[in-house]
Amino acid sequence: MNRLNFNHFYYFYVVGKLGSIKEASSKLHVSQPTISDQLKLLEEYFDTKLFDRKSRSLILTPQGEVAMKYAQKIFNLEKELTVQLKEQVTIPKTSVDIGITHYMSHYFLHEMIFPLLGNENVAINMKECERRYLLSDLDEGRVDILFTDTKEGIGDNFTAYRIGVNKTFVLAHKKFAQYKNDFPASLNEIPFFNYTEDSPLRHEIELFFMRNALNPRIIGEANDIDMLELVTKSGNAFTIVPEVSKKRLEVNEEIITLGEIKELQTEVYAVVRSNYRGEGLKIITPAENI
Repeated sequence: MNRLNFNHFYYFYVVGKLGSIKEASSKLHVSQPTISDQLKLLEEYFDTKLFDRKSRSLILTPQGEVAMKYAQKIFNLEKELTVQLKEQVTIPKTSVDIGITHYMSHYFLHEMIFPLLGNENVAINMKECERRYLLSDLDEGRVDILFTDTKEGIGDNFTAYRIGVNKTFVLAHKKFAQYKNDFPASLNEIPFFNYTEDSPLRHEIELFFMRNALNPRIIGEANDIDMLELVTKSGNAFTIVPEVSKKRLEVNEEIITLGEIKELQTEVYAVVRSNYRGEGLKIITPAENI
């Protein structure tokens, strides 16, 4: 092979972003052996190893990291070229596609999208998924804005805006008001209603309990906010909820806040492609451009 095969290079680019030949195979609609063979040919062309295998994932080697940076630039330019040459026939985008990571779905303030609802020419589409898939969708233009709790892994072709902070609170029935004193140690004295194991909050709460030597009696678990509200206002247990849910539950006068868990505070980022100029920018009010 005397010249770089850009088909091989694109397969490398997709595998590098997803970290898996299996997932790249599904995305590209080609067989796994085909991708493996083309990666092998690319490594032969460059005369260097591009990936290391760790567990079930493929990790870029230092040489692969260099190749990935060039691939990012090359395929970004390809997209810009396509837009430039097709500009006269491009149909204006009639939607704002928003991606929310699974973790962020507990915190997302849906009122943020209200400024877009007044535009009758734009539809709002929201998608919840794993962060790595949403970053790929953002890069490919299938998502316009990604809401996430970290700016790690954001490439040069993206711009991240810090738009706020997620806070987490402990709520309980007002009969437990005395437990505001000596918070959070006092939580050992009240039953707790937990999240299920598939909730991202579950792990964070368990770490919080461990660090503070807390071991409250757990009486159940669920992820449904209506269930959490019912348990809290009935006085059966305390619950731990994001600020978005706190505002909803505290409308009920029977429910009070025992305290804030500052250890579970996380930042909120809105990530867009650096060249994005769409309607979605209306809902980003950056506190800081990262």
